[in-house]
Amino acid sequence: MGAVFGLDGREWRLASASAALLFAAFPPFHLVAPSLLALVPLAVAVREARTAVRAARIGFVFGLLHYGMLLHWMVPALERLTPTAPLVYATAVMLLALSQALACWMLDLLRRSGRVPFWLALPLVWTAVEWGMAHAPGTLAYPWLGLGTSLTGYPELVGIAELAGARGVTFWLALVNGFVAEAVVAGRGVRRWRGGLRAGRAWLAAALAAAAIPAAWGVWRARHLDLRPGPVVTTVRTTLRAQPDEEFSDLEALAAVDALLEAPTAGAPAPSLVVLPEGTFRDGLDQPEVVAGLGDLSRRLAAPVVFGVVRAQEAGAGRYNSAALAGPAGLLGDPYDKRRLVPWVERMPLAGLFPVAAGESPLRAGVEWTVFEAGLHGVGTLICYEAAFTGAARALRRAGARVLLNITNDAWFARAGAFAVAQHEAHLVMRAIETRTGAVRSANLGPAGFVDPTGRVRARVGGPGAGLATAWVDAVVEPTWYVRVGDVAGPGAVAALLLLLLFGRPRRPRPPPGPWPVPCSPETGH
Repeated sequence: MGAVFGLDGREWRLASASAALLFAAFPPFHLVAPSLLALVPLAVAVREARTAVRAARIGFVFGLLHYGMLLHWMVPALERLTPTAPLVYATAVMLLALSQALACWMLDLLRRSGRVPFWLALPLVWTAVEWGMAHAPGTLAYPWLGLGTSLTGYPELVGIAELAGARGVTFWLALVNGFVAEAVVAGRGVRRWRGGLRAGRAWLAAALAAAAIPAAWGVWRARHLDLRPGPVVTTVRTTLRAQPDEEFSDLEALAAVDALLEAPTAGAPAPSLVVLPEGTFRDGLDQPEVVAGLGDLSRRLAAPVVFGVVRAQEAGAGRYNSAALAGPAGLLGDPYDKRRLVPWVERMPLAGLFPVAAGESPLRAGVEWTVFEAGLHGVGTLICYEAAFTGAARALRRAGARVLLNITNDAWFARAGAFAVAQHEAHLVMRAIETRTGAVRSANLGPAGFVDPTGRVRARVGGPGAGLATAWVDAVVEPTWYVRVGDVAGPGAVAALLLLLLFGRPRRPRPPPGPWPVPCSPETGH
């Protein structure tokens, strides 16, 4: 194995250790220590690499192992949609591994240039590559589980996201990893472990301070948020169309939802908004009976209803994955069409290689963010995968949304186990912290519930059956710094990295110390 990709056994062990630690940092494990240490073995391996090409190989191996484990659920999730699910999975892992090869190659170039210390080069490179992956064109954009999202199981610790967003949290965690890596290098070669600790204690002190100060501020901030009372929202968990070929009409879906909402929850306040999952109706807007039924439901509940629907905008214009708002008199305003489509599921970037199942067709993307006016409150909707995009929630908040909804259909995760759903939920926690806005999750065959502005998950509804939960949804009085200013950490890291790579030059080795040459005597010639 050591000869594979031209790496020795130590390099394989270091790359494997980072892959395993980072896997343990993400949900459903949510372990704290790996978030602060996962990049250390990889950083040490890159620092010891003899060439930039070798560093890239180390990054590629790390990427293969890490993303291979992190995204293992893709095969059972996609096999219901396409027979080429293993090939789709292998292609995705390969492309992501190449991004890590690029990261390690650039990290090695910065190390050799000497223009920036290694402990700073690591967060610059990691943040820049993560931002670049999230902003790739079209469906190649991959914002899934950046390093900053790893700590969402302890949301108070990542409160700085309201200032710097998810990429700022990534920079922070990578910086801590960089200090620890410097400590490991400083203690390398010292025989006794106590001697190694003494040699690296300054770096360890820097790592401890860098980890503790932002985390302590986040805990303090979560206890002092100035919140504004929001609407009472009922979120629904349905169990519709568990199989892709299951026959279940929109009228039957409406009857199932109606029956679920007919019996009020004991002790729960009357809702001012009801939220149904993504894709609850397949052609509901074309069926007057469904639209009339939603109006009747809204009238009886005395609350507007947000629901997911797959719809055709006009004949021959394609289909859209949409969210719409119904009131007592019928539809209120225009639907919102999902803008960020899931690669290989809703839009096929390589359609010729990865055909979808018979009867399925790619969807079209929407063109603008829409805020629904539900009574006195603006409501912004993120459909499924859109919760992973930091700019989506920020755009909705800036447009006037005081509540974030994430409607999703988790039916295609049914065979994928708990990993996919847990990873998906983690993004909504980060969006709530970045915007300090209460978020509501409504799902089909997945958990429904609430995320408060501190990032804590409340009133979660899961289990095998349908259910609902009702709660108040609050938001901060003023938009956060991140909402007002936007992402500075990501583009800033990209700009700094490009400048350093363009204008940095490898350091020339200094001549070895020795006696100065004696000038020749003009008389003797010696």
